Amino acid sequence: MVPLEFHCIEPGLDEWIKNASDEDKYARLFEVTACLGYLLTDPKVGSLGGAAKRRRLLLYPHDQGNLLTCVNASQVADHALKSNYAATVFTKLDQADFMNRVARRYKAYADLVTASDFAKGARWISQAMIEGDKILGPNVHSILAVRGYDILNLDEYMESFNDVSAAPERLIRRVVQSVATNALKTLFPMDMLGETSGAQPFSHIFAPAGSSEQALVYYTDIRFLVPTSIDKLRMITGARGADRGRMREAYGQMTGADPMTGLSIIDLCLPFLADMGDESWQTGTGLNEDEIIVEVTMAVNPAIVWKNLLEPTTNEVFDLPKGKKGTSANVWGDMFMGNEPLHEKMAKDGQGHYLNLLRLCYHWSHDKSKEIHGL
Repeated sequence: MVPLEFHCIEPGLDEWIKNASDEDKYARLFEVTACLGYLLTDPKVGSLGGAAKRRRLLLYPHDQGNLLTCVNASQVADHALKSNYAATVFTKLDQADFMNRVARRYKAYADLVTASDFAKGARWISQAMIEGDKILGPNVHSILAVRGYDILNLDEYMESFNDVSAAPERLIRRVVQSVATNALKTLFPMDMLGETSGAQPFSHIFAPAGSSEQALVYYTDIRFLVPTSIDKLRMITGARGADRGRMREAYGQMTGADPMTGLSIIDLCLPFLADMGDESWQTGTGLNEDEIIVEVTMAVNPAIVWKNLLEPTTNEVFDLPKGKKGTSANVWGDMFMGNEPLHEKMAKDGQGHYLNLLRLCYHWSHDKSKEIHGL
């Protein structure tokens, strides 16, 4: 039920491109592309993940507040879901619905992204010419997702069940506008994010209208992690079977995505009593009964991500020694690309796949730059 996860903390794409010196910037762009690609496409990584073979690579923005506490809470929630399902998910409707929705979304995502009998699958780096041959990039086999957090107090959380107030809409706006944007900036430049004018201000991210455009985000998972016991929560809420209809409506209006398949909302009790007192194991976990953690996880489209990482490398032309003009790929990779003994050693150490990705990055960027700048 819970996929095997790789966790990674990244600065915002635009921020570090702006702040890094040239050689750092280009080296990091090429190497991050290859490294993320390795986790998402390597056949050996593809064999991990238990019987269900589900894996996801999660990226967190590095300016996320309370990151450690929040991530720990997420892990606790995942384990609770696995081992003690009934005492974790507290709204009635969710319980019936949750499993089949999860399964359905995973399948839908897998068809969009990973190769199967009838789907081609997304490639990490579509293709590049290497020594005169056209080489296709490898297929993506794992889910790539970004995740951000926000904190609500108990009153705000209780209000979100109130279908006649504006609170559910306010909360969704906060999630999509700030939490989601902050999480997505790790992989997408800011000018792809933000709002557009019109009825559905975020539809260009979640459900673009043009047939040629691809959505940046496939689906959104919102989980409320409530650090209290399930009995206490049922007592406070009057055991309501909340279906979160207003939140779904608001989400549909803001993003244009289908709120039933594109969004999952779950309320989870973290599996412990929240008021065990000062001397208990809880002290120092950073969890507080009045702080409900909102965890927003978005599965993103890998076919757009690698382009975002590699396109900035094609912007400039450099002076090489001997008076030639060269691309950023030349500056970063010429020494490496010509180093045959190193290549052999990498292949022998089982790093052949990674080497292949570095080659693809180099050639894709190099050819693209030559085309753009007419070298």
